Amino acid sequence: MTVTCLFVGLATLDVIQLVERPPTANEKTVALDSTLAAGGPAANAAVVAAHLGATVTLVTALARGPIADIIRGDLEARRVTVRDVQTDADAVVASILVSRGSGERAVVSPTARASVASARPLDSGDVEGLLDGVGAVQLDGYHLAVALPIAAAARARGIPVVVDLGSFKPHSPEVLRSSTVAVVSRDFAPPGVGRHASAVLEYLRDHGVEGVAVTCGAEGIVVPDGTVMVEPVSAVDTCGAGDFFHGALTHRIAQCGWDSHRFASDLAFAAQVAGTSVQSFGTRAWLDGWVPPTQEARPVGVPRPR
Repeated sequence: MTVTCLFVGLATLDVIQLVERPPTANEKTVALDSTLAAGGPAANAAVVAAHLGATVTLVTALARGPIADIIRGDLEARRVTVRDVQTDADAVVASILVSRGSGERAVVSPTARASVASARPLDSGDVEGLLDGVGAVQLDGYHLAVALPIAAAARARGIPVVVDLGSFKPHSPEVLRSSTVAVVSRDFAPPGVGRHASAVLEYLRDHGVEGVAVTCGAEGIVVPDGTVMVEPVSAVDTCGAGDFFHGALTHRIAQCGWDSHRFASDLAFAAQVAGTSVQSFGTRAWLDGWVPPTQEARPVGVPRPR
């Protein structure tokens, strides 16, 4: 069976450096290691879905020039087909410092400008062509002029739409209304709702989302009827972990179809993938020689939601 996924959103050039700790004002520090790769939520998610065996297309907006060429080259080397839409914006470069020992990262990236109007909309024929044979679509909340029409067309054709929202932004409600599944981080705090998981889950459902969950790191993934526990791991680098989680989840839904009764198992599978990704430095080294976990991953533990 051919699994086909369509990702729509941000592609950046990530400059990732491993340091003892981020420098303070007027301080220099030495990088213990460094790497360069395409990044962004949708791009990283597309990479892991392709590694899991899917046929993958990423719709994004790349500026012309050498930076865009590096981004495209890295993605294509990972078997991701890039559909580049027109944009007047510059290519986005993200600087990421990863602290040795904790694996925590500090990120500088001018990505907010990519969320609204930097990409030219596709015509309806292009949208329909991109959706042919697709089992699932994922949005990351960027390039909305392109993403929202694709999501609407996918929903009209019965194709599940997965959304990755790390934090609340003014356009988040519009993105949620276009989605079938929304897994948000515990930093997602809508105005008047806050960060309490049960309130956030209710907010997501109020926007018409069928499958909802809140990721809480090592504490598990909160769903309406409990918490999917995750296996503890020793983190070396947490950069991109959420992106890889969503890529694995989207692949699983494209492969098996959207089924609310299987959602906890899908989340457990995605968490296994994300857990592997944090155990080495950078966003690509962990893929080399990695054998994906079984597709029959089972959720562990179901304490009541907080």
